[in-house]
Amino acid sequence: MMDSSLFEQVTIICVTYQSRTLIESLADTLRPFPHVLVIDNASQDGTVSAVRKWLPHARIIERTDNGGFGKANNEALAQVRTPLALLLNPDCSIEPDGLVTLMDTLRRYPSAGVVAPQSWRNGQKPQKCFRPAFYEPPLKTPYQVADATCSAQWLHGCCLLMRTDAFRHVGGFDERFFLFYEDDDLCLRLQRAGFECLLEPAASARHAGGVSSAPSLKVSFTRSFHYARSRHLAIRKYLGNGAGRRYLIKIMLAAVPLTLVYAMLLQRRHFIKWVAWGYSATASALARDPALGSGFVKATPESPRVAPPRTRSART
Repeated sequence: MMDSSLFEQVTIICVTYQSRTLIESLADTLRPFPHVLVIDNASQDGTVSAVRKWLPHARIIERTDNGGFGKANNEALAQVRTPLALLLNPDCSIEPDGLVTLMDTLRRYPSAGVVAPQSWRNGQKPQKCFRPAFYEPPLKTPYQVADATCSAQWLHGCCLLMRTDAFRHVGGFDERFFLFYEDDDLCLRLQRAGFECLLEPAASARHAGGVSSAPSLKVSFTRSFHYARSRHLAIRKYLGNGAGRRYLIKIMLAAVPLTLVYAMLLQRRHFIKWVAWGYSATASALARDPALGSGFVKATPESPRVAPPRTRSART
């Protein structure tokens, strides 16, 4: 029989934004857990009211603006008093036994600072949950679910069980990443600080993906804008200013012709993406960010206690 007192060690953190339609199902996931903290990024769709109705035992932090995923999680983690924190997207769910498995993995590997489950879309299709660092050559083989606990340079941020002390040791998320690449950066900094980042395929989560906000032209543009901006920030931070400039030039040169091509082909999704990428690259090229600095700061994790997967989907 599962020992429910284990969950006294974990605070579940959910960052919400315009997530009202997800709250009832999220409540079904979070009801068994005693410590739940929902931090809302100034939703205007009744998200907070829905949380109060369906999750009355949850603590709620209402932000007055949308500070982004990383900033909201940092603010929430500052309130956590448990040794572990589960960062869970509102469109993601995990069963109690899955959380117990993740907790057991952290117990078995004291060098680990974070562990993620294998998440699934529609209950059948595996989501890419681990890979090499973003600056490494991409693997050419299709994603395969790992066959054992493994260490990786990146874990998908939809469901992460963190050691609270490890998160605070590295200063939490870099808040310059408003959306996208904040999980890349966090994993790399954890590894530089001596903590392993583990994928535990024995634990499963369900992730709908892309439904935290209702789809619209504005949402599509905003997500594409921040993807390009965050990728530029990550490239500058880990590969240097020169690589960052080359990335911006590449995007700006490609944006104008591709925007025109997709406009003529009436392919709205690609048209919006390239408008947003071009605008983001131009804005980044004109901006000054001396705090970002330069230089190569690639992480070099050691993982002596973790067996690499035979799938070769991650590097140790």
